[in-house]
Amino acid sequence: MSSTTPSPATPGPLAQQAALGTVLAEAVAGVVQAQARLDTDAVHRATQYLETPQGELTLPPLWYTFTEVKLDLEMSAAMTRTSTGSTPGEAGGVRFDCRLLNPAAVSLFGHAASSGFKVSLTLAPREAGSDTGALTDPTLPPTP
Repeated sequence: MSSTTPSPATPGPLAQQAALGTVLAEAVAGVVQAQARLDTDAVHRATQYLETPQGELTLPPLWYTFTEVKLDLEMSAAMTRTSTGSTPGEAGGVRFDCRLLNPAAVSLFGHAASSGFKVSLTLAPREAGSDTGALTDPTLPPTP
């Protein structure tokens, strides 16, 4: 007779939540990783193209890039106090936690009432040599 011990229950995707900064950072990292894979593939294809013997037909490599990536996220969100101030006038830290939508809440209250939080993130590369003064000095107006 063998006895099996039940594995600890892992929380489902609805119970998982993360700080908003973590979600956005992972989204950006995913786009950067996808572009790196495209670049690696293009370099590999260019190398194969250059190594093709003369007289043989081969297609020149294509290099794909993401010129602009727009991510629209809708989720549930909650503010969580991370610490309290030591004096009554001092503010404590706050973390913005978000999680996937709960299907039960969507069916009861509707999609718009259940999401409560929408984030639109647009990623676009800056041109080489463009003015980065606004990145280092937030008082400067953005350059068009």
